[in-house]
Amino acid sequence: MAGERPAQRDLQHTLRLLWRAQEPPRRGPRGSLSLDKVVAEAVRLADEEGIGAVSMRRVAEGLGVTTMSLYRYVPGKDDLLDLMLEMVTGRPDTSAWPGTWRGDLECWARQMRHRLHEHPWMLDVHISGPPLGPDNLAWMEAALGSLAEAGLDARDAVGVLMILSGYVRSQALLELSLARAAHRTGVRPEEWGRVYTGMLRNAADDGRYPHLMRAVESGAFTDGDEDGDADFEYGLCVTLDGIAARVPPAAG
Repeated sequence: MAGERPAQRDLQHTLRLLWRAQEPPRRGPRGSLSLDKVVAEAVRLADEEGIGAVSMRRVAEGLGVTTMSLYRYVPGKDDLLDLMLEMVTGRPDTSAWPGTWRGDLECWARQMRHRLHEHPWMLDVHISGPPLGPDNLAWMEAALGSLAEAGLDARDAVGVLMILSGYVRSQALLELSLARAAHRTGVRPEEWGRVYTGMLRNAADDGRYPHLMRAVESGAFTDGDEDGDADFEYGLCVTLDGIAARVPPAAG
């Protein structure tokens, strides 16, 4: 009926699923099905066809079971999406991190960007709350540990982590959006600088946008790289420069 509120999720149950603390169902095809198999099949679908292809019915078809049998393992699609994100996020590889707060955060950001490039559908999943799974918390722990070594208190460290993760996610989303739009615009991501510069010269070179045209003439829009690495590194450097202003001088 109109105005009826949707059923709320049981977040405690979601937490138990993420930490694999939920007892497996006692009925159903226990020998052929498990929570990990359900999530892995959903990830396979998303990797091959995008997040829009993921449904309980499609996952069940891929596993050769009935849709109802999946609900014994996962209450619904929202929980399935959380479990998928947890599975593909994995844990950060800190083995080669340099051990300085800035160097560690650079590695953190690059690894997270790489993970988003590996599974771009992650950017299509609407964030419904803070991270809860053990692997996602491992990413938080790694960054917060580096910031603690820098001398930031816990409140500042959490704020910095939100800024850094927001930058990585927004930059990856921009790269993905340009790549996806190529078939509609006819312009590949690496061509946009040249095309945009030519369009601005034709449309905006009438004296009303002197600072913009100064940027055009400087080559600011055409000096990018094909895969976006240089743009990402520039933004990461600026972001970390801002973080450095919060770091006590002794640790800087």
